[in-house]
Amino acid sequence: MKALFGVSGRIAAALVVLAWLTYLAGDTALPMPALYLIVMLYGTLRLERTRLAMLATFALVTHGTALFLLIEHGAKLTLPAAGLQLATLFAALACFVLGAGTVLRLRERVAEAHGKFHDLALEANERASRDALTGVYHHRHLMDSLEREIARAERVGKPLSIARVDLDWLGSVNESHGHAAGDIALKRFAAAALSALRDVDVFGRYGGKEFLVVMPDTDLKGAIIAAERVHAAVGREPLPEARERRHLSCTLGVAEHRQGENTRLAIGRAEAGLSFAKAAGRDRVIALGPGDRPLDIGAA
Repeated sequence: MKALFGVSGRIAAALVVLAWLTYLAGDTALPMPALYLIVMLYGTLRLERTRLAMLATFALVTHGTALFLLIEHGAKLTLPAAGLQLATLFAALACFVLGAGTVLRLRERVAEAHGKFHDLALEANERASRDALTGVYHHRHLMDSLEREIARAERVGKPLSIARVDLDWLGSVNESHGHAAGDIALKRFAAAALSALRDVDVFGRYGGKEFLVVMPDTDLKGAIIAAERVHAAVGREPLPEARERRHLSCTLGVAEHRQGENTRLAIGRAEAGLSFAKAAGRDRVIALGPGDRPLDIGAA
């Protein structure tokens, strides 16, 4: 509404100026109505019909006032000529007002089409950043997100943690039940892990059965809690028996980003935690604490 009022105010001010110039022009004021039409054309592109009709009435009043003042002060302009000029201006302004409705509808359709195009572009971009099988983010999006979050953490001094997550025994599932069962296991794993994370966390497929979690504004303690949630959620997912296992399981390595550390080093320390967890028997969370010492958080 403020923007519309601003447009109306500017047009009204322009109409007053034109009326004043009409009066100053005296006997040479005949071309002035054309300038009114230019101003109203601008209004047609910006305003709805009701507001434009009010401005058209204001234009007729101000211009008519200027004409009759000229007549009263002895200008050569006659009353019939002034009336004809006002009638012509009225007809032209009426056309602008009537056309404003059509212009407004066209503007609305263009805005609607632009909105749909924007939504489609966002949807296409979202799909392009997703892994086709699991529906979570793919490797490139993960790396881009991690780089952005590291830059933000360095800039504002906020903590940032990451976790490397592996789905356990996927090879056994593929061997025992086929790759279709392995795909189902990956989908269930990704859905369960994602459900245990916050909206601000970025979770995606790092490669194969390897996944990565980027946790903004999260220190090591908070990252461990999040990793335990993921571990528990995945452990509740059923799976056809493979190596005497009936539920999914995952292994997690957690590390907190350090000042000045790039993406490769941050992921490398999370990978080190994952390696410790695998060496300890998988199906557990291990975080790298001070001095890169492994902290065994727990196993199933």
